[in-house]
Amino acid sequence: MRRREFLGTLSASLLAGSLMSCAGEDSLTGPVINLPKGRVRGKIVNGVHRYLGVPYAEAPFDQNRFIAPIARAPWEYIFEADRYGFICPQTGPGVGTDSLVEGEDCLNLNIWTPDPGAKGLPVMIWAHGGGQVTGTGASAVYDGTHFAKEGVVLVTNNRRLGAEGYLYLSEAFGNGIGPGNLGILDQIEVLRWVQENIEAFGGDPNNVTLFGESGGGATVQAVVATKGSEGLLHRVIPQSGGHAAQRPETANQLMQIALEQLSIKPGELDALRAVHWSEFSKIYDSLQVPELGNPQTYLPVISESMPVHPVDAPYQGIGSDLDYLIGTCRDEANLFTMLGMELENSPFSFRAETLLRAGNADREELINAYRQARPELDENDAKAALIGDVWFRVPSIRIAEGHSKFSKSRTFMYLFTWESQLLGAAHALDIAVFGNGMPFPGMAGFKSSETVGTTMRKAWVNFARTGNPSTPEFNWPEYEGQNRFTVSIDEELTLLEDPYRHQREALGEVLAMNWQDRGV
Repeated sequence: MRRREFLGTLSASLLAGSLMSCAGEDSLTGPVINLPKGRVRGKIVNGVHRYLGVPYAEAPFDQNRFIAPIARAPWEYIFEADRYGFICPQTGPGVGTDSLVEGEDCLNLNIWTPDPGAKGLPVMIWAHGGGQVTGTGASAVYDGTHFAKEGVVLVTNNRRLGAEGYLYLSEAFGNGIGPGNLGILDQIEVLRWVQENIEAFGGDPNNVTLFGESGGGATVQAVVATKGSEGLLHRVIPQSGGHAAQRPETANQLMQIALEQLSIKPGELDALRAVHWSEFSKIYDSLQVPELGNPQTYLPVISESMPVHPVDAPYQGIGSDLDYLIGTCRDEANLFTMLGMELENSPFSFRAETLLRAGNADREELINAYRQARPELDENDAKAALIGDVWFRVPSIRIAEGHSKFSKSRTFMYLFTWESQLLGAAHALDIAVFGNGMPFPGMAGFKSSETVGTTMRKAWVNFARTGNPSTPEFNWPEYEGQNRFTVSIDEELTLLEDPYRHQREALGEVLAMNWQDRGV
C-alpha cells in the first residue's frame, strides 16, 4: 500500500466518528462569555457547556502562510461557538464532508466545561493524532463531555499539518519562513490562549495538562522541547507518541524535492504562497528519498525553534518541572497491519532498523527475546511487535528514564493491555479514555470499551488535578530506574514491575544513546 493510500485510509477512519452531528442532542443556548478579545456564546448540551470553533490565531494563509501563528485580532460581535470550525488541510484523500471541511481559517479550538462560573478547575488540552498529516480536534471521538462531567475543562484544537505545518523552508527562504515546526508552534499558541482565556470558562491557568495520542503524543513531547512553551503547562501525558524528529539536513533534502516538484526556486516566497494547499498532498508520494530510507516525511525538525531532540530533552533537564504520565499500547503495530501496511517496507521499519544499527542491537536476538517473553507470538508477530515497540515504546521508556533521573517532578508509566477482539491491545485503543467509543469502525469488535475508558479517565483526571494518577481503588507508584513500576491498564489497573525486561535489556544501547545524533 502506498503511503498516500494508507494515510487516506487512516484519515477516513480517524474522522469517521466526526461525521456524527450534534443534531438531535438536548441543547440550550449558553451564556455569553466575555473574553479579553471578544465575546463568545456556546451551547449547553447534556448538562455540559460547549464552545466550538473558537479562533485562537489568524488564518495561516496568504501573508501569514509558513510563518509562526499570529494571535487572533479582537472582534466586536458575539461569536456563535455552536459548531466546529474548518479543519486544517489534510494530506491524503477521504477528507472533506458537510460536517468537517478543510479550510484556511482552521486555527480554532473547542472547549467543554461543567460550569463557566466555576473557579480553579483543572484544564486538559488534547493534541489529536494522525501522524502530523491528518486529524482534527473536531472528531467526535474527542468530544470532551465525559471529562467535563468529571470536573475538567477540556480543550481540543486544530494545528497545521503536513507541508503547512512541517515543511522545512528556512534555508531556502530565511527570515522566519518555514522553521519546520509550525504545527508545534500552533500548539504552543493554544497554550498561550488558554493562559489568557481559560478562567472565563472556569479553568485554572496554573493547572494545565497537555495530553495527546500517536502524532498528538509526539506533539506533546515536541512542545516540551520547543522554545516558548516554558511556564505554559504543568503536566503532560504523551500517549503512544512516536517522538521522531528530523535533522535539518534531511528536512532540507525533502524541501528541495518539494520545490522541484512545484517548479519553485529558493527565495520565491510569493510563488510558494500562491500554491494551493491541495498541491502538497498531490506531491506527497514524490517526497520519498531512497538514500534516506523512506523516512516519515513531516516531522518536527531539530532546528532553532526546537534545538534538542524531544527524546533527549529530559536528559538536558528540559521539562524537569513537569509531572509526567507516559506510556504505550502493548500491541502498537497491530493497527497498521490491519489497515494493510506492509511493516517491512514502511517508515516504521526504516526507523527501527536505523535505531537498531545505531545501538548495535542484534535483530535476531531481539526477536528471540520477544518470543521468550511472549510465547504466544510467532516469528512474524514478534517482528511486528519489535517494530511497533521501537517506534513507540522505546522512546517512551527513554523519556521516562530520563525524566525520573534528572527531574524532581513525578514520573508515572503505563502499558495499555485491554484487548479488542480483532486487534489485541493495538495502537489508538487508548482513545477509549474519552468514553466515546473507538476511532476506527469495528475496532473493538463486539466488546464494549466503556469500562476501560472509565477506569483510564479516572486516573487521567486525578493526574490532571493533583499530579498523581492514583485512584481510591489503586495506589499508582512512581516510575524509577530500579523497579520500573508500570501500571497495566485494562478494565482494572494492575501493577507490573519492569514488564518485558528481556526486550528492554536487549535494546539497552538504543535506549542509552543520544538520539539527536541519529536524527530519528
